[in-house]
Amino acid sequence: MKTLIHHFIAKIITPVLLLVIASCGDDFLDLQNPNQITAATFFETPEQVQQAVNTLYPAMIGVRLAENGGFFQQNARSGEAEITSGAFDIQVSYYNFQNTPESGSTDALWESLYTVIYRANTILANLDRVDWSENEELRTSLIAETHFFRGLGYFHLAYLYGQVPIVTKPAETEEEFNPDKAESIGAVYDQAIADLQIAKAGLPEEQDDSGRATKGAATGFLGKTYLYRASFLGEDNYYAQAATEFREVIDMGLYDLVENYEDNFTAANENNEESLFELQLKFDSGLETPTQDRPFNSVPGIGFEIFLRPSAWLMNTMAQERTVDGEYDPRYLQTVYFDGGLPLFGVPYDQLGDGIGCEGGRGVGGAPDGSSSKEGGWWRKYLNVNLSCEPVLVGSEPENNERVLRYADILLMYAEAVLMSGGNLTVAAEAVNQVRDRANLVEKTYASSEALMEEIRHQRIMEFAYENVHYFDLIRWDLLGEALQDHGTATQVASYDPVKHKYFPIPTGEINNNTNLEQNEPWQ
Repeated sequence: MKTLIHHFIAKIITPVLLLVIASCGDDFLDLQNPNQITAATFFETPEQVQQAVNTLYPAMIGVRLAENGGFFQQNARSGEAEITSGAFDIQVSYYNFQNTPESGSTDALWESLYTVIYRANTILANLDRVDWSENEELRTSLIAETHFFRGLGYFHLAYLYGQVPIVTKPAETEEEFNPDKAESIGAVYDQAIADLQIAKAGLPEEQDDSGRATKGAATGFLGKTYLYRASFLGEDNYYAQAATEFREVIDMGLYDLVENYEDNFTAANENNEESLFELQLKFDSGLETPTQDRPFNSVPGIGFEIFLRPSAWLMNTMAQERTVDGEYDPRYLQTVYFDGGLPLFGVPYDQLGDGIGCEGGRGVGGAPDGSSSKEGGWWRKYLNVNLSCEPVLVGSEPENNERVLRYADILLMYAEAVLMSGGNLTVAAEAVNQVRDRANLVEKTYASSEALMEEIRHQRIMEFAYENVHYFDLIRWDLLGEALQDHGTATQVASYDPVKHKYFPIPTGEINNNTNLEQNEPWQ
């Protein structure tokens, strides 16, 4: 059932966004429009609070997918992708570690995250104006749901930007409109942890509406926050706490790896047992392509202005280990469209030519004689590959959700947290081997914790290529510089600064508008 996020578009988001806009301006007029929706007039019923909470979900989309600050920036520097000739100058400079605060390359992420936080604060500040006497259970759940999103906001801010302002209520005074940075990056993690703990305590294990945050999602992200804090800040004591949270998710018995890896990236298999949290999306881009809101990073003929394609390093890495049957790893086959791999919409790679089209309900390539180049590859992951051709729109279909947290991630993070906290090697290895078993790889043993950690790193590449993960894994493992030396470009190697590029710069507009806010020191 996908009514939750889709239904609010026409009936909910407009009035609630109006109240957000109306409540954040200065009181420079004495007269008030009696028809204007504000926080003071909107939060009157439990249903209205529910509507306001619903707006937190689309606010997270910018964090995952915004092509001008979300998706591109989280994947371009990981080594998994190489930039194409279609990229704009702002993207080339970011890819090469030559962006500046004035470039605005990562501003959209900041704006999306503080939008989530602002909406959450507005809800928490106003929800108790409602009579909850007959809906106390709903009140508890909505409070927890709101804290879940605010916790996600501060979790992302902590590892993306570092030391940022912590805002927990709508601003009213001059000082509150110009907040200082938190006293430390650890304080930002503290806020994320506090919010996610409230979410974990108040959310149910299962929701009636598909896509709503659950106890499992909150627990998984709480563990991820502990893990990132341990590895980004070198606070090793948090590894054990991360392992505890991941173990709780595992012991819930609600989640498992889907048999077919492809099922994590098609509309036909959304909200499956591997998904702890996913954003409910529908096909409404108007592009008539199955790109799941990723038109800038797809395949010729389907995407346009494609900025990134799989790197030679990624393809070589994913091709290294074969299955027990001597085949390519299914994750490689589902991630990359390449010669010798799976056809895409019925078109083999050597028939791609100038792009895939659709004729008579089937996919056709620009070189049906098989004369297309066999070099390189394009992204296959996130395309609705179960379709025979580009989709024919019927109502709001097809649709393809954005999977944000998967059980495979829980298993691999659990293994890492157990290992790094000095836990049992066998227990950690069992979690890793579950992921390997799904890929039909040969049984593997590990002679040391170092060998197992190397396998965890490799499996995270195989599982999460092009999923906004690997770049930050490299940073938190302190391996980004080494990776660039190994397979980065000469320009990247020359421009990369491990201190400066650990975090993104604070947007220049925020610095100019907030008299108390200073730029992160390496970016000054």
